[in-house]
Amino acid sequence: MASLQVRPGALGYDNAAHLLRRATFAPGQDQINAFAAKTATEALADLFQFDASVFPAPRYSGNLYIPTIADPAPVFDPAIHSNRAWLKNWWLHCAFLDNTLQHKIAFMLHTIFVTDDTINIYTLFDHHELLKYHANGSLRDLAVRVTRNLHMLYYLDNRLNTASSPNENYAREFLELFTILKGEQVATGNYTNYTELDVQLAAKVFTGFDGNQGTAESRLTNVDPVTQIPQGTLNLNRHDKTNKTFSSAFGNTVIAGGTTTDGMVSELQAFINMVFAQQATALNYARRIYRFFVGRNISAEIETDIIVPLANTLQSNNYNLQVAITQLLSSQHFFDEDGPEKGDVIWGAKVKSPLDLALGVFKDFAVTIPDYVTQNASNYSFYANRVASKVTNMGLPLWVPFSVVGYAAYTEAPNYDKLWLTPLSLGTRYNDFITALISGYTYSGVQIKLDTVLFVRNSGYFTNPAEADVLLSEFYKLLFTSTPQGGRSGYFRDALLGGLSIINWRNDWNAYIAGGSKTAVAAALNRLVTALVKSPEYQVQ
Repeated sequence: MASLQVRPGALGYDNAAHLLRRATFAPGQDQINAFAAKTATEALADLFQFDASVFPAPRYSGNLYIPTIADPAPVFDPAIHSNRAWLKNWWLHCAFLDNTLQHKIAFMLHTIFVTDDTINIYTLFDHHELLKYHANGSLRDLAVRVTRNLHMLYYLDNRLNTASSPNENYAREFLELFTILKGEQVATGNYTNYTELDVQLAAKVFTGFDGNQGTAESRLTNVDPVTQIPQGTLNLNRHDKTNKTFSSAFGNTVIAGGTTTDGMVSELQAFINMVFAQQATALNYARRIYRFFVGRNISAEIETDIIVPLANTLQSNNYNLQVAITQLLSSQHFFDEDGPEKGDVIWGAKVKSPLDLALGVFKDFAVTIPDYVTQNASNYSFYANRVASKVTNMGLPLWVPFSVVGYAAYTEAPNYDKLWLTPLSLGTRYNDFITALISGYTYSGVQIKLDTVLFVRNSGYFTNPAEADVLLSEFYKLLFTSTPQGGRSGYFRDALLGGLSIINWRNDWNAYIAGGSKTAVAAALNRLVTALVKSPEYQVQ
């Protein structure tokens, strides 16, 4: 029986690694070791301790460039108005630094409330700051604010939606993709969860929510009083002030039309409350959260024992993400301890997303990334060439989904995360990371390189490198969700030994430690590390 009961006791290394690999983009060994002593409840509390001071402010050529309410006068460079790459690379760096759930959840929210990276860099920044703000908050509150978000107002054309000329684009996607979903079509224009009439009425609710992207500075003249993030304006003259009577899918609810700007806001809130009161909305979000963090397969048992209770938690807690995600990620089910055999269903059953792989490989090998402030040009080039482009080649063009549906691996049943594995993406996954990292590359005078010998000798992750089997077991612990058996174990052993004996390896390592050449041990460790990263075992978490 699948169980949401809290997993008791200290996590231990394996459970801590499982949790952090799912909850962050790039956990380090020090964090895993620290979390091993925590209970699941303690670990989740720590993962929700967001700290903005960890992250640098976005820079362009070393200069601050995004005006915010907190810092309204950074150095301005008009060349960045359409240069989205800088912002993307900054976000990637912040995600790499983040030891909490904040960026992971924010990205999940991006896969739900989908936009692309058009319009301009400032509204794009505001949109993703809004997602980050709500990473430990309410999905219902986010639905209100994202409706008024300047980037969304442009992306789905709601700025063009007026009483005299309704535009249903945002209303349709809000219902069909962002919140309640269609459900089964039972008649023409009736999708079970809502009808075409509801789309038309929703569009009327959304009229008059206007947006002028303006300039980097002028957008700060209208901000949300709670988040301090810029938002669109209210245009009462363009708002449909009539009452709206929704279909039986919503209990024939009547929402009074707003006749003042405050009334417009109240009308919007009443509409969103109505949508979020439906169990179908809560179930949709529960399934999205489950598939994002746990796995693609939702059996009848999981639907009954996990999804429905999780949906109930959302509804009874104002759709608070921290409450619901804590319940799921601290459960016996998440740690694969609610079945007859521990770790036989969930561990290692989720394909790493391109972001998990591209950021994680550098954290796994404790690679030093160029400093964002003092080595800004190097940092930018590193993320542009070694992360952003590779993520795109693996099927995740960050912030540029193919459509408002989003990225296929998060939306297309039944394969979901399996869709990350294609002939094109596998070429990047297997060939474009570890070989180049071992060879090393230089950006603006800063070299990024993995010296496998120094890594094994100095990282503190390996207790007795001279013993081949001990070394292999500690590499498995570092990189894999489980220990390879049989032929797979022999494959990695052969990669290390290169046809020689464990005695040869012991002698080579001890000779190196005694001051001899590291050529032989470097060749062996390069072979091993390359084999480990270019393996199916490394592609899953």
